[in-house]
Amino acid sequence: MKKHIVNIIIIAIVGLFAFNCGHRTGADLTPNASRKTIGLAPDWFLNVPEVEGFKYVSSTATSQDMQMAINKASLDAGNRLAGQVESEMSALVKRATEETGLNFDSQIIDQFSQTQEQIISTSLKDWKVKNKDVQEEKSDGQRIYRAYVLIEWDEGAAQKRLLAKIKADEQLYTAMRATELFDEMENKVEAYRERYNK
Repeated sequence: MKKHIVNIIIIAIVGLFAFNCGHRTGADLTPNASRKTIGLAPDWFLNVPEVEGFKYVSSTATSQDMQMAINKASLDAGNRLAGQVESEMSALVKRATEETGLNFDSQIIDQFSQTQEQIISTSLKDWKVKNKDVQEEKSDGQRIYRAYVLIEWDEGAAQKRLLAKIKADEQLYTAMRATELFDEMENKVEAYRERYNK
């Protein structure tokens, strides 16, 4: 008898679970973009600015909570920025190797790579939300918020820190100073200083 009751309870629980899984509760937080949604997107979201010395990344996210939508969009943009910068870092290490004439396994190139990675990972925390726009939408008859954000990262500040580290290391400075890459970095830092009178 007890075994029969336990079996009925288990079947009831499994049936209830299956029923709840089959029905969506709450708003759909990933609705397909409608013409209205695309038409209301801010211009800076669709046409990300390009300004010398800065990097801009835009993103959008939805949530039933307005601040959560902003946070999700900001985090996504920050992650995408980090991915872009990591890709550029790899290209710079390769270019430094070619311009200095040193092999990939060279201690100098490893040192440059580690210094650059340390500086960039620290300065990636310096991005800020340049623009944001929050719009209310309906999804499955419920209200959700769509946040658009544009983040800005000052590349010149990172270049300034990296250049200072290179100059502080005599061996690294000697290997790098004759390269075009080093000249470009100095030019970027000079432009940064002029921009902020630093």
